[in-house]
Amino acid sequence: MTSPSARASTARPFYDVHADVYDLLVTDPVEPWVDAVDDALRAARHDRADDRADVLDAGCGTGRHAAALLARGHRVTLVDASPRLLALARRRCPNAPATVGDVCALGLHESADAVACRGVLNDLLTDEERSAALSSFAAALRPGGVLVLDVRKAAAARARADGVHRTTEVDLPDGGRLRFTSRPTWQDGRIVVDERHVVTDAEGRVTTEHRHTFTMRPWTGDEVTAHLTAAGLTDVTVRPGVGRRTADRLLVTARTP
Repeated sequence: MTSPSARASTARPFYDVHADVYDLLVTDPVEPWVDAVDDALRAARHDRADDRADVLDAGCGTGRHAAALLARGHRVTLVDASPRLLALARRRCPNAPATVGDVCALGLHESADAVACRGVLNDLLTDEERSAALSSFAAALRPGGVLVLDVRKAAAARARADGVHRTTEVDLPDGGRLRFTSRPTWQDGRIVVDERHVVTDAEGRVTTEHRHTFTMRPWTGDEVTAHLTAAGLTDVTVRPGVGRRTADRLLVTARTP
């Protein structure tokens, strides 16, 4: 991996050893995000009879959103820094091209009508990484292409980083149970999350336990606009996020000239 954030992401148990239960823990609805991508494409391609588009899903995770885009007739390319998440996406979308990749340096040979990136940009901690990622997205787009982003909103994210433990428990296919606990705090403009995964078997005995500290950096609307403009993108819009259980997200769209 090229960027420090990509390397850090692959070490996070949430994306690696516990990738198989990611969909049990992250249950936000798919359709609002897919609607947002479709709406951005329609606005950019109003003069084209063919509504199908080539979409790059940058940070595709387990492929839930990619599968919904494919179901709507789009052609989707899968990219994720986590080999384990990407393996799940490949299984869900077996006919979609897929590659392990870093959003800061995509280096893809084929261009796209749209790049969709949901949540991943919060993992980029430095201005250099953020500029590199958005420049990489711009380079991957055809003229008139659209970029659709979901990022954490700084002010609302700070309010949620309250030091409170939040716990989710899910049943596992083998009869065991996973207890996932996260505790977010705010430190110097970043969210520092202490995470703990505890897996118990059907008899309640602990079989595995992983602790991890993970850092994210949220965005302001002005910041994302400035980075997108510097990357050569135009028609930047910043609105409240969609399809999220919490109100600490921004939906950002932009276009290539």
